[in-house]
Order: sequence, then C-alpha cells, then structure tokens
Amino acid sequence: MIVFVSLLRTLRTHLRRVSWPVVASALALHMVASWLLLAAAGEPKLLGADAFVYWYVTTATTIGYGDLAPSGLAGRYVVALFVMPGAVALFASVLAKTSATLIAFWRRHQMGRMTYDEMRGHTVLVGWNGRESVRLVQLLLSDCNTDDEGLVLVAEGLAENPLPDRMRFVAVESYADFDGYERAAVTRAARLIVHCQTDEQTLAAVFAVMAQLVGGERVHVVAHFNGETGARLVRTHYPHVECTRPLHVDVIARAAQDAGSSLVATQWLCAGGATQFSVVVPDGAQAVSAARVAEAFRRQSALWIGYLERGAGEPVLNPRDDARIAPGTVLYYLAEHRIDTAHLAWPTLAAEAA
Repeated sequence: MIVFVSLLRTLRTHLRRVSWPVVASALALHMVASWLLLAAAGEPKLLGADAFVYWYVTTATTIGYGDLAPSGLAGRYVVALFVMPGAVALFASVLAKTSATLIAFWRRHQMGRMTYDEMRGHTVLVGWNGRESVRLVQLLLSDCNTDDEGLVLVAEGLAENPLPDRMRFVAVESYADFDGYERAAVTRAARLIVHCQTDEQTLAAVFAVMAQLVGGERVHVVAHFNGETGARLVRTHYPHVECTRPLHVDVIARAAQDAGSSLVATQWLCAGGATQFSVVVPDGAQAVSAARVAEAFRRQSALWIGYLERGAGEPVLNPRDDARIAPGTVLYYLAEHRIDTAHLAWPTLAAEAA
C-alpha cells in the first residue's frame, strides 16, 4: 500500500509538471493507439513500421507531403478525429518542453548557477567593479597568454552575467563561499585575480581560495588591495600571492619630478605598442650572464628591464652585466608582442657563454 501511494504521488508530480516522462509516454501511447485504429480501419499502406513513423511525423509537424494518406472513409475519420489533434498537440508539447529546457539551461549560465569542472588552465576573476572590471576583462582577452583557456567570474551581488559573450559566471552569496570556488574550478586554473570592491572582501576571498589550494596546485594568485594592511596580512601568510595596490600617488609624484613619467608608466602596463611582458628561464637551461640575456632580447627587438629569482621577494631592475641568470628566473622585458621562450635560444646562449 505504501509503495502504491508513493508511485501515485510521483505520477501526480510528473503530470502536474508535464515532465519529459509524461510527454514521452503520452506520445508513445498515442502512436500505438493510432496504429491500432488505422489497422482496424483497414489502412495497410500506413501500417508498415517505416511508413507509419514517417507518416505520423509529417502529420504531427503539419508538413503533410501527401505521398501517404488514408484511402478509406473510416481511416480518414480516424486521422481527422484522433490522429491529427493528438499528434499536433503532442508535437507542440515537445517543442515547448525543448524550448523551456534550452531557456532554463541558458538562464543557469546567465545567473551563475552552473559548474565548470571541465575547465583547465583558465583564468578566474573574483569580484566585479563595473567599468574597471570590464577593462580588466578586455586586457585579459587581448593577450594570447590568457585568451584561449576561458575566463570565469566569481562575484556576489550580481543577478546576471555582465559579459555573457566573453566569460562564464559563478554567483556566490559571500566571497568566503567554498562551493562557489569549487564550481569555478579554481584548483585547475592557471591564474586567479582577486579584485573586490573592499579590502575586507578581497581578504576573505584570498583566504577562502588559499584554503582550497592546499594540495600544491600551481595557481598564480594576484590580489588587489586599496590599503597596505590587508596586503601585509596576505603576504605574511602566503608570500607567493602577488599583492597589488593603487599607484596613483606614486605616479603623480614621479610625474611632477620627471615630466612624462606617468605616460611612460601607463604605456608599460597597457595593451598597444611596446608593453611589459615576462618569460621564465627553462628549468633545463644553464645559468648565463645578464649581458648575454640582454643581447638575446635585443635580437628580438625587445628591451630587458629586470628579473625575479625563484623564491625572491623583490625583482632586480637594470641588472649588472655580470649577474648570473639561473633556471626558473622570471625575466621582464618591453616589446611589441610576447616572445616565445624558444626564440631566445637558451642552449646557444649557454654555448656562447662557455
């Protein structure tokens, strides 16, 4: 009795929602009933499996080619009074259910309810700041290093994806929401940018993210703070997290002391024209002098400006010619476009140094 009541309740739920099982069952029953009625009416041309399915579909879709049709009066009444009304109504139900399913799927993407477990090597952007974030997305997508793997936005307070044609969206109630970062697949991302509206939100997001990156995942994390307090706290606990701060006051002072400095600083970091890039010395390369590295960049019409050794906290700018550049060192340079590591010819540099 309990099983029967449970089945009845389930059936009522499906009927009330007009679910796919209900639509499929009604369509199958109507096709069987139509075949039986046509058989009773003496319509042998319509009873073959291939012929019946073809004729039923063309009838249900109101196409009606006319190459197959009932020949007797009884068959015509069966088609007119039973087959056509039921088939057309069921076909309309299938179209409505299909459209509703596609719209619901699109809305889940638009409203940030999807999970992106299949993504690898992508960029995760945490926080949304209007036009500033739009510009950030444009810069990320304009660089060949970050434009192919995909971009996922994790943000609170947004009802819909602000840029649905450029990135995916995960909505969260709080920046400390672990589930949101799991749905954005942060452990499989290549880079993560935390740029929230307040330092408190940025701090909560950084600690929530780093709590998930406990397995040694190689994710480059960049966090932007307006004040020094939050940045110092993050650097204390996670030295490898790159913390950035606004440079407006520094740029104003430098522009007043050295005319045109603000233009140079802006050009260094903006897309278009000569821009700052970075490249990592391959692990299998031999250590070479800074003079050799500078010469390799000049051959590529690039200007080498400094380096950051593995494990070091601060980069070295305008290095001495006799400085040794070891494998794993990050090199910073100015160029019109990003340079492939292979074009710098590390084996050749090592041979020349020898």
